[in-house]
Amino acid sequence: LIDFSNSAFYSSRLQVAPNISKNLKNRPIERYKVSGKWLDRKNPTEAKKIVELLKDIFKTRKNNESIGIITFNTEQQSCIADHIDKEIARDPEFRSYMIKEKHRIEDGEDTSIFIKNLENVQGDERDIIIFSIGYAENADGKLYTNFGSLSAEGGENRLNVAVTRAKSKIIVVTSIEPEALKVETAKHLGPKLLKKYLMYTRAVARADDEEVRAILSELEKDDIKAETPNITSLAPVEERIKERLEKLGYEVHLHLGNKKNRISLAVYDAKSDKYLVGIELDKDAFASSDAPMERDVYKPRFLE
Repeated sequence: LIDFSNSAFYSSRLQVAPNISKNLKNRPIERYKVSGKWLDRKNPTEAKKIVELLKDIFKTRKNNESIGIITFNTEQQSCIADHIDKEIARDPEFRSYMIKEKHRIEDGEDTSIFIKNLENVQGDERDIIIFSIGYAENADGKLYTNFGSLSAEGGENRLNVAVTRAKSKIIVVTSIEPEALKVETAKHLGPKLLKKYLMYTRAVARADDEEVRAILSELEKDDIKAETPNITSLAPVEERIKERLEKLGYEVHLHLGNKKNRISLAVYDAKSDKYLVGIELDKDAFASSDAPMERDVYKPRFLE
């Protein structure tokens, strides 16, 4: 959920603990491609799909996850609200769920469902965030690339805020493939990063880890790449440990994690979908930090 922003906005300096599970069956990002049209600055097909998703979430969620819906303009925000209201009037069960969701307070905190656009979602977090991208071909088959506040100077910061609102899952509803966005000549960074984000969410949803790594690598700054710890000198040692463990029947992954917070080797069990143990070589630990307290005290606690 945070990897895109870490690479695109924070120069990969955020230290993120790797997941204990590969989560192949329950990806943190889901993507739904629909055949919507951009009509009067809104996309009714995506609004209809979001109602379907809400009904499914209400019936299948296991931990009563809170929900937020984010759009890229006020017209689509209103369009989704209208579709939800129509379904409330039509479906008593859905109405019952929505009444509860609209008045949720947990531990004194407002966790009610919201529908907000890119400009006013800052500060809000929910377990599940649903994105309605909205943009699509119009009735004449043309796709416009005017993304409102996202296209303005600093618009990429609004995108960063929006894509970091989810605690456990992001669901993207879109009517276009990212390649349809011709934003190479855009004056500001927002539209270009939106295209990259759509590529990223598609790759994560497809479990295409190779493409995910390629997209994140492309987002990173050249000067940050140069700061990556030197791990090549220990490659033969890691490979020998990996080879011995694999002979014992284990699946072993190298350099799990991101940048300066990588674990040298991680032993994975496919049956339980969990990493059983992490192995950190001294040289990697030494390269991860200039501060002994961080390296020897805080990082081990963090990983535990």
